[in-house]
Amino acid sequence: MSSSTNNKDIFTLFDKKAQGSISRDLVGDYLRAIGYNPTNKQVQELVESQGNGEQFTLEQLEQLIADNQKLLDATTQGKLEDFVKAFQVFDKENTGKVTVGDLKYMLTGLGEKLSDDEVEELLKGIEVDSEGGIDYRKFIEDILRQ
Repeated sequence: MSSSTNNKDIFTLFDKKAQGSISRDLVGDYLRAIGYNPTNKQVQELVESQGNGEQFTLEQLEQLIADNQKLLDATTQGKLEDFVKAFQVFDKENTGKVTVGDLKYMLTGLGEKLSDDEVEELLKGIEVDSEGGIDYRKFIEDILRQ
C-alpha cells in the first residue's frame, strides 16, 4: 500500500524503544497506519499465522504483508453504498439522516466497537440539524476521505 521508505518511517514511530521490533499488540495499529483496515480478528489470525512470538521486525511485517496481500488489499475496498445500506437500517423514515444517539449506538455497540472517546473524536465538526439528525451519506464520505 505505502512505499517501503514511508513504512519504515511509520514503523519507527511504533518502535518507541528503538529495539528494531514492535509488539504483536501493535501490528494492527501499524497495518492501519500504512493504509490497510483489517479487523481485530484478521490481525489476530495474521499474527498467529506468522508464529513470530511477541515481537515483529519491519522485515517480518513486510513478509506478513506480502504473504497476505490479497486479504489486506480487500480491507481497503469499502464502498460508499455498502456503508449507506448499513445506515439505512436506522433511517426508518428514509430521510437520509440518523440521530446522534443511533450513530453512537452503531459505533460503540456493533461490529468493531469504538470507545466513547473515539466516537466523540469522530463526531467533532459533524453537522447536526435542529432535530438532532446527521446526514449519514455526508458523514460516510467525510470518514472515507480521511
